[in-house]
Amino acid sequence: MEKIFVDSSAFIAFFFGNDENHKEAYTLFQKLKNSKTSLYTSDYIIDETLTTLLSRSGHKQSVAAGEAIFSSHVIEIITVCPDYLKPSWELYQKYDDKKFSFTDVTSFAIIKGLNIKKAFSFDSDFTKVGIELIN
Repeated sequence: MEKIFVDSSAFIAFFFGNDENHKEAYTLFQKLKNSKTSLYTSDYIIDETLTTLLSRSGHKQSVAAGEAIFSSHVIEIITVCPDYLKPSWELYQKYDDKKFSFTDVTSFAIIKGLNIKKAFSFDSDFTKVGIELIN
């Protein structure tokens, strides 16, 4: 079964109708929902998603997105602490030539730890570390 990591940029595009990637995100989520793909995300990604939605479209939309993610039966939420925090910190220090956010680096550590090969993201930083983006 294929495993895919879902980034905040995918969630934001899906839940925020004015996002430039909204239609593509909606189509891809529908495809993934109907496939035999295992979807993963992290608590850090959910934090980033809900905070961004709060600032872009308000509390009501942020809460609706949170309810959808937390009640999903197809998305497994990985907690960064404690298993991935130290490896994330080590990666963060290693990438001194790139401007990766700490949240991105936690995603990279989870992807590596779970042997995930692809991400659902509109952030090209994933490809910079060898992770294929789905389309």
